[in-house]
Amino acid sequence: MFSKVELYNVALSTLLLERQLVDVTTDNSNEKKVLDLYYDAALFSTLEDMDLDSTTTKVTLALVTAAPVSPYDELWNYVYTYPANCLFFRRIYSGAYKDNRYTHEPKNVEMYDGSKAILTNKVGAIAEIIPKDIDVTSLSSLAGMAIATRLAYLSTPLIVGKGAAKLKADILTQYTFYKAEAQAHDQMENFSYHEDAVESEFVAERTS
Repeated sequence: MFSKVELYNVALSTLLLERQLVDVTTDNSNEKKVLDLYYDAALFSTLEDMDLDSTTTKVTLALVTAAPVSPYDELWNYVYTYPANCLFFRRIYSGAYKDNRYTHEPKNVEMYDGSKAILTNKVGAIAEIIPKDIDVTSLSSLAGMAIATRLAYLSTPLIVGKGAAKLKADILTQYTFYKAEAQAHDQMENFSYHEDAVESEFVAERTS
C-alpha cells in the first residue's frame, strides 16, 4: 500500500523530522541519501524477519545433478541451483498447506561445486521462497510500517546524530509492534481451519 517515497516519509516521521520528500529520484538532501543507503537492507531484512505467507511464491528448481558425488551421495539424491531471485528459502514444497513431521521434505542449503545449492531427496523439486523483487505497494500497510520503521532504525545515527541511541531504542519498540501486527494480519488472511485432531501426531500415526 505504500510507495517507496511514502516509506521514506514514514521513516522521516519516525525520526521525528518534519521534512517530507516529494520525489525520491530528484531529491538530493542528506536525509534522502542516507535512506537510499539503507533501503535495500531495511527492505530485505524486514521481509525475512516477518516471513509472511503473502510474500511467498513457488518456483521449480533447476537440477544441477542427480546422485551427487561423495560426500553428498550418502545423504542426498539431487542437487538443485539456488534460485537467483531468492531472498529467503522457506521449504521444498510438499503439497501440504502446512508441513508437519510427516510431510516435511528434508533439504540442505550449502555450497556445491563453488555455488550455493539446494540438496534434497525430492525429484522435480519445487521451492517455496520469498523473492527479492517484491512490489512494496502490494504489501499490507502494517508490513509497510514495519519496513519504514526498520529503515528509520538503521538510518538514525547518520540522520539524527546526537541522541540517536535513545531514539533507536524507541524505534525498535515500534518495529517489533508493527512486525507482530503484520504477521497477525497475514495469518488471518491465510487462515485455513483445521480440527485439532487433524494436526495431532497421535491421529496421524494411526491413519498413515
